[in-house]
Amino acid sequence: MDAWLLVYQVGLVVAIAVSIVAAGLAWRHRDERGGTPLTAVLVAEIGWAVAILVTTVVPGTDIALAANKALLAGVVVLVPALLVFALEYTGRESLVTRRLLAALSVEPIVFTALVWTNGAHRLVWETLRADGTGPRGLETVNGPLFGVHTAYSYLLLSVAVLLIVVFALRSRYFYQRQVMAIVVATLVPWGANAVSLALGLEYDLTPIAFTVTGVAFTWAVVREEFLDITPIATEVVFDRIDTAVVVVDASDRIVDINESARTLLGIDDDAVGTRIQTQLTSVPDAVPVYESVTDGHDTGTRDLSIGERSIRIEGSPLVDRRGDVVGHALIMVDLTEERAREAELTRRNEQLDRFVGVVSHDLRNPLQVAAGRLEHARRDGDEEHFEAVERAHDRMERLIEDLLALARQDEDLDRERIELGTVAESAWSYVEIADGTLELAVDDFTVVADPDRLSQLFENLFRNAVEHGSTSPDSQARQDAVEHGGEGVTVTVECLPDRRGFAVTDDGPGFGDADTEKVFADGYTTTRDGTGFGLSIVAEIATQHGWSVSATNAEGGGARIEVVTDGEPA
Repeated sequence: MDAWLLVYQVGLVVAIAVSIVAAGLAWRHRDERGGTPLTAVLVAEIGWAVAILVTTVVPGTDIALAANKALLAGVVVLVPALLVFALEYTGRESLVTRRLLAALSVEPIVFTALVWTNGAHRLVWETLRADGTGPRGLETVNGPLFGVHTAYSYLLLSVAVLLIVVFALRSRYFYQRQVMAIVVATLVPWGANAVSLALGLEYDLTPIAFTVTGVAFTWAVVREEFLDITPIATEVVFDRIDTAVVVVDASDRIVDINESARTLLGIDDDAVGTRIQTQLTSVPDAVPVYESVTDGHDTGTRDLSIGERSIRIEGSPLVDRRGDVVGHALIMVDLTEERAREAELTRRNEQLDRFVGVVSHDLRNPLQVAAGRLEHARRDGDEEHFEAVERAHDRMERLIEDLLALARQDEDLDRERIELGTVAESAWSYVEIADGTLELAVDDFTVVADPDRLSQLFENLFRNAVEHGSTSPDSQARQDAVEHGGEGVTVTVECLPDRRGFAVTDDGPGFGDADTEKVFADGYTTTRDGTGFGLSIVAEIATQHGWSVSATNAEGGGARIEVVTDGEPA
């Protein structure tokens, strides 16, 4: 026996064995993307190699002639199956429709029929006979349809290879080796086939080259988890999720980063391949946090402030099959809105606790006064007792109104641009006034605000300034958080410098020694009968609009409340 023929046959046997192993692995993953067409490719390769092996074992026989025809049956299945695999693996499975599969089936069916009926028309082979020469003992002269079939096969092959190569060039770092294995597995056998046809070699190298295909696919399945996690699916998720994700290797180099992470961290598009520490220098405390969450085999979690945002960073180790840490996946979740909701919930709960205190204590006091006075009135009928009851009822009514006003601050605002002076004048008309005077120095200053809430803000400021001096002994401001003013008090509404807001000033005694940082707190009052909610309501309304409010003593005497709106003039 020719030594080269023996080597060739051994090569065929090895190629068949390796392809069988690869086909078995692919079949186990047949439900994954690309699994079924890959199995078909490998089975067709096995059929091709077996057919050629048979022709070399029994050369020049009828069996060899039949095997020569049968090997083309493997070829006509292999090429379309490879194209379907390429479409599915690169994420184009939507194109694999019944219509496409039917179209791809036409040429294999027709060509197979022509192969087995070649004796009648000789379109596939002009000559196909046993002549006892060569390793297969066959003489073949290709007919016109053989060239057409070859051109069609290479056209489909070129499309499949192009899809896979382009995908390889665009694939993620962690899948590049996997995809390159597929490129090698696809190109090597067909390169060998092209060389065999072009040079007219006595031994067809294509089946031997299938050994490379089988090894490459087997390695991809066993070592790179090919078909367990398809790159195209991971790429879509990685790019489209809102959560920021950065992948680094064991040397702290960025190997992958999605758009959300680029935006959050301010990292450039060319950051891949650079050390992550160099990209985080502009973010305070980011490097120590990164080093903390990537220290060791365990998942680490730390919180980090980036500008005004509160971020939670979780570092999860990436471990290879030997258990070695080869990198980390950093997942960054924006907790800003969650923290804001938690802070607001805490504030509302604290406010509720204060409300409970008011209801249980402040309302109980006037109720007890009213009950005691009614008992005295029943005994002696003195008019003074009924007046005390009326004052107690008035105080309870004010407390309830203030509590309701604070509770309603969570309602949505109906904002519009309005003239400040118009709202101030309207609010002044709602306040019980003795001899007070309102002066406006706001010209055409406008703000974007809820008209009703802004009017409520002014009413509380005006009552706080004016009603202390009202002829009514039970006016709200007499019992409010801070008392300053009296008969004939003048209240001025004016613009702040640079028209960044407005101020309400009176010419009364001012805040005196009162702690101006506390006057806006719920329940803060300097009088026995004050509700302590007038200026608290002012602060709540300002906060809801996104404004800031402060209290101070005016330069010429009196109290001054400043509201910064950053509003622009009309």
